[in-house]
Amino acid sequence: MERASQLIGYPTPPADKTDFLYFGLGLVCGFGLGLLGVPFHGALLGLGTGGGCLIAGLVFGWLRARRPTFGQLPAAAALYLKDFGLAVFVACIGLATGAEAIKQIVRYGVVLPIAGIAVSLVPGLISLYYGKYVLKMHPVILCGALCGRQASTPALNAVTLASGSNAPVLGYTVPYTLANVLLTLAGPVVVLLR
Repeated sequence: MERASQLIGYPTPPADKTDFLYFGLGLVCGFGLGLLGVPFHGALLGLGTGGGCLIAGLVFGWLRARRPTFGQLPAAAALYLKDFGLAVFVACIGLATGAEAIKQIVRYGVVLPIAGIAVSLVPGLISLYYGKYVLKMHPVILCGALCGRQASTPALNAVTLASGSNAPVLGYTVPYTLANVLLTLAGPVVVLLR
């Protein structure tokens, strides 16, 4: 078997171990990239740690896809990291902004949540009809793209479970990346220019 694998290419390492060196190097590069920025109206405009780690993850994932002999991460560990990271993110956002959100809802009434729902639903419905009737996208890939447009990993998990396939991920990756990069870059600009 070893001789045959040398003739064909290279043996793939067992997928039950995590390559912590590669994983840690990706995180360090992502944090370092997130610290970089350009001065803009007295503030530093950059990707931040989230955007930096997103770009580093794309690069390190591409390197791993090109040569899968390093960077092992078992599927169960990846799923745990994804779910745990999402839970921590939601908890941090809720703790940081929950009190202010309640104040704003008390101040403006139900118009604020209704406006939030409209801002989320209307572009999504337009994208759905455009993807289905103009671009003629397959419904499973289109649902993945809509999840990426909303930068919603839980929605992608639900679509993947409902479809019984990983095909929605094909539509998810590019809109998710664009949404995260644009959100990261546009947020400080909107705050600084208002």
